[in-house]
Amino acid sequence: MARAYADRNGVAATLTGLVKEMRPWQWYKQSILLLGLVFSESLFDPVAVTNVAVGIVAFCAVAGATYVYNDILDLEEDREHPRKRYRPIASGQVPIAVAATFGALLFVGGLTLSWYLGPLFLLVVLAYLVQNGLYSAFLKQIVLVDVMVIANGFVMRAIAGVVAIDVSLSPWLVVCTFLGALMLALGKRRHEMVVTDDPAASRTILAEYTEETLDQLLVAVLSALIVSYSLYTFFESGLWMMATLPFAFFATFRYHHLAHTRDLGGDPKFLFADRPFLANLVVWGLLVVAILYDVPPQLLEVIVSLSP
Repeated sequence: MARAYADRNGVAATLTGLVKEMRPWQWYKQSILLLGLVFSESLFDPVAVTNVAVGIVAFCAVAGATYVYNDILDLEEDREHPRKRYRPIASGQVPIAVAATFGALLFVGGLTLSWYLGPLFLLVVLAYLVQNGLYSAFLKQIVLVDVMVIANGFVMRAIAGVVAIDVSLSPWLVVCTFLGALMLALGKRRHEMVVTDDPAASRTILAEYTEETLDQLLVAVLSALIVSYSLYTFFESGLWMMATLPFAFFATFRYHHLAHTRDLGGDPKFLFADRPFLANLVVWGLLVVAILYDVPPQLLEVIVSLSP
């Protein structure tokens, strides 16, 4: 009886560890696939919504597989790390053989779903995997290239979302996604510099950065993002889309403020704990949907009045 109970506990611990290895707290990144759905005015198309949902699951699976195999490859290094040694594989919670099998299943499942969405979607996913492999191998050790590769990963997600529903790819989507992701990547590097006593010990590439350089790059990218989004509203959408500019400005300025005053630039998910930022994001999203999907002007005025 006691042995059966112990076995059940062991299985439960292993399953819990496998879920942790997939980094479910990182799944919010796949929401970038929704951009093509919204801005192509396909949000209420059941087939398009289903395809994007399948695409999100596919990306979660292949990203999870990547995390699993990276942790297997970095096993010895992680065991010496003060924080990473508690990861399921490094701590021994998940046996290596079980982790490798689980990673293979995730790869097969993710690639199968990708093939279901078409060869082009599969190609984007494979390109994403190749880039991740190169990043882990050596690109993460090249100053500036490291953050640009991270940003490009979000661009690939945005492209995948467009490919999944077979609509044309807007260059504005690519530019704004890249700049927004680059801003977040630079903010994360700055956060790591500020909160760590010895930044290079936790991430080797940080030895190549300075806080001053990262601050300058953040301002430059933030400015480019604002200009790019402004040009999109001027030239590629109706007059009402310009009403979203104050919300876009507030989001970028608020992020910059939080990154410098509360050290919240390390992980974008912490931004959602900031009520002004979250409220602004919700109103911006509602306003964009209202404009793209021809909501009556009277309702648009009400949404605009909700500005924080």
